[in-house]
Amino acid sequence: MKKILISSVLLFLITSVYADVYKGAEFMKFSNGLNAVIKKDASVPVVSVNIWVRVGSVNENEQQAGLSHFIEHLLFKGSKNYPGDLMTRNVEKMGGIINAATSKEYTCFYIDIQKEGYVEAIKMLADTVLNPLFPADEITQERKVVIEEIQRHLDNPQSQLFEYFMQTVYKESAYKNSIIGNENVIANISRDNIISYFKTHYIPSNMVVSVVGDIDVEETKKTIEETLGKAVKEKVPAEPVLTESLKKGETFTIKDKTAHTYLLAGFLGPDMSSDDIYTADIALNILGSGKSSRLYRTLKEEKKLVFAVSSSYMTLKGTGSAFISAVFEQNKYDEVMAALTAEINRYANDGPTQEELDKIKMNIKADWLFGLQTFNEQAGQFGYWQLQGHLPAFKNYLKNIDKVTVQDIKNFMKKYYSQDRLSKAVIFPK
Repeated sequence: MKKILISSVLLFLITSVYADVYKGAEFMKFSNGLNAVIKKDASVPVVSVNIWVRVGSVNENEQQAGLSHFIEHLLFKGSKNYPGDLMTRNVEKMGGIINAATSKEYTCFYIDIQKEGYVEAIKMLADTVLNPLFPADEITQERKVVIEEIQRHLDNPQSQLFEYFMQTVYKESAYKNSIIGNENVIANISRDNIISYFKTHYIPSNMVVSVVGDIDVEETKKTIEETLGKAVKEKVPAEPVLTESLKKGETFTIKDKTAHTYLLAGFLGPDMSSDDIYTADIALNILGSGKSSRLYRTLKEEKKLVFAVSSSYMTLKGTGSAFISAVFEQNKYDEVMAALTAEINRYANDGPTQEELDKIKMNIKADWLFGLQTFNEQAGQFGYWQLQGHLPAFKNYLKNIDKVTVQDIKNFMKKYYSQDRLSKAVIFPK
């Protein structure tokens, strides 16, 4: 009875909070192609300002490998109205947080700040993505910083494992491109080529500005209009190849200076436009999320074959993929693969129990609830899904999660998984 009561209360909170996320949100598109999302919430006197740009490693060729990430660094080195580190110092003076991130599909910049500073935050980020200075001396200095990041990345077995896996499972699409990039490219690419790449992708129609918090809505609209809204409309660059055909899996192995064996296995799945993404989230959570998951109970608790095991689904605008990771002793590789494939095959044939399905649905809803408690997360979700052109997927996420049945999961596994489609990347100890 107590468990039912807790679940009912949690479900009520989830429904209430999720409904509030969209309450008061306004979606706008400017004549130059810029998209904006504005939401007033005066519950806390803070604001999150996000700018999302549709550029990442998928937009690069071999001569540009890592350039999206490099430019993310360089944009903090001064702009027309905020030279040097003036923007960073301004944010710190106002007690704010400023940061950025680059992925395969996007680059995001954000400032979280007290309400008194949000107008200035919009102006600063707008100037950063529209009018960067790219000082030659800062480019020289930042090359060293990024190259050091690349070297640390190469020394991290789990980071390398992800790269190996993506290059194994993705052969046709740009998802095989590394986000961190290539050391030789970063060391030698010219300032002119950096600026050319920037001008190609940092255009209004490739951007979404998302502002959530204790704001004056009209003042926010006016500030966006007078900054990002006045940028010249430019031609949108060609879309990279983001689709991958379902095919027979491959195995990549390598030896490195590691204490244990690292495995990343998986198979291709649906893209963001498919309703199958909701089933994918649930299916991979049941299989390997948490201590009550199928893989954890079987491989770690019962058979004691692994130190760690988990699974998840990576939703992408193009072809996504299921991930299954494990860490174990080298001499147990054959046993681990036999137990792993047997468990996945059993799951694909029989599907989950209704109890497993109900539990994971509740966990996913709870994670969604807690994630949306911050203005930063709300602004991020609005910005990300708007940038990808799939805002309804965010808006209807919980409803579509609720619709998934046991039979849907069996159908999903039958459609996308078979043992010969399972690709693997493995790092063995030297």
